[in-house]
Amino acid sequence: MRASERPLRVLVLGGTGCVGEALVRRLGARGHHVAVFHRGGGAACAGHGALHLHGNRLQLEHYASEFAAFAPQVVVDLIAGSAPAARRTLRTLAVPGRRLIFAGSQEVYRAWSVFEGAERVGLEPEPVSEESRLRCRPPALPAVSADDDHSRGWMGEGYDKLGMERAVRAWPGATATVLRLAPVYGPGDRQHRLYPLFRRMQDGRGVILLPRGWAAWRSARGYVENMAAGFVLAVEQPRAAGRVYNLADGISYSGLEWVLAVGRAFGWRGQVMVAPPRFTPPHLRVQANTAQHCHADTRRIRVELGYREPVGLGEALAATLAWERRWSPAEPGERERTQRDYASEDAALLALGVAAGAAAGGYRTAKAANSSAITTNTQTLPSGPTAPPVIQCEP
Repeated sequence: MRASERPLRVLVLGGTGCVGEALVRRLGARGHHVAVFHRGGGAACAGHGALHLHGNRLQLEHYASEFAAFAPQVVVDLIAGSAPAARRTLRTLAVPGRRLIFAGSQEVYRAWSVFEGAERVGLEPEPVSEESRLRCRPPALPAVSADDDHSRGWMGEGYDKLGMERAVRAWPGATATVLRLAPVYGPGDRQHRLYPLFRRMQDGRGVILLPRGWAAWRSARGYVENMAAGFVLAVEQPRAAGRVYNLADGISYSGLEWVLAVGRAFGWRGQVMVAPPRFTPPHLRVQANTAQHCHADTRRIRVELGYREPVGLGEALAATLAWERRWSPAEPGERERTQRDYASEDAALLALGVAAGAAAGGYRTAKAANSSAITTNTQTLPSGPTAPPVIQCEP
């Protein structure tokens, strides 16, 4: 915020998740007056100089007097996941002269529906822009762990971000901003998107088995601090009113490039085996149409609002891996155990002619019928040096 600009009063609904916590911190650091409405409890309630209003968003109207006393100029709703939730926010907080910003999702695009197999139609053009076709049916509810009360709370009215967007657009006089987020990773990510890779590297796996479909699939991703920076721009710039923006990191990596980038950030010195479907263990099999890539065009927010990622890939991965290391459970739950069936993975590697060493950094070619189909090569990422060898298995 420039010195000539006045601080804003910003109300954040649900500002205790990974994006919300980063957003509240960044808004406070830029001199804005922030109030956070959430259910209370947890470490995220403390600090950042914000006013905390505790309550249940299912009864948002009951807190209208508290909201009126704070008199926000901008409202950021990070937890409206459906049309009913959006209408409740609009009914309670949409007044003339006040700007509203909603957290959307890139899952609203038909490309994601094709990828998920929900719509069996031709492949969608890529990358997806704000003008790309939207999906015809809502996605399935995201997987939520048994101890994730936070996610279960905000998804209590269902999960349909496209329905949320349509409710916002239909509201009389509303000129809200919608930021369509890519899948978010980083410290505080309750889905622990990096954990399966982190755990294999932490356990000293010499070879990581990667299904061919995932290896080639290219998707947008967003580091939590970068996503929060995008919201700050939308808060501070009135020109964002009424606009829809894709928000994601600048480069959409393939699955193979992503594994190699994580490995480099971890300091892992193993190899990646790209395996065809018939050699892929059941827990790693691709259950999606990976011919449909889901990378995003983010030029609109970069041109109109001047968005740039404040945190680069190396720093982002290092911070996320450090957080996963602190979180890593001593006794993994059922989900963590089924995600890493090492016995099945070792059997698949042996069938492919590769035996994982006891420690990361080595592999050996086994005497298997298909050993001649094994080749090795190196991959170089745009942001760094040559990565560990990749083992390719021909069909």
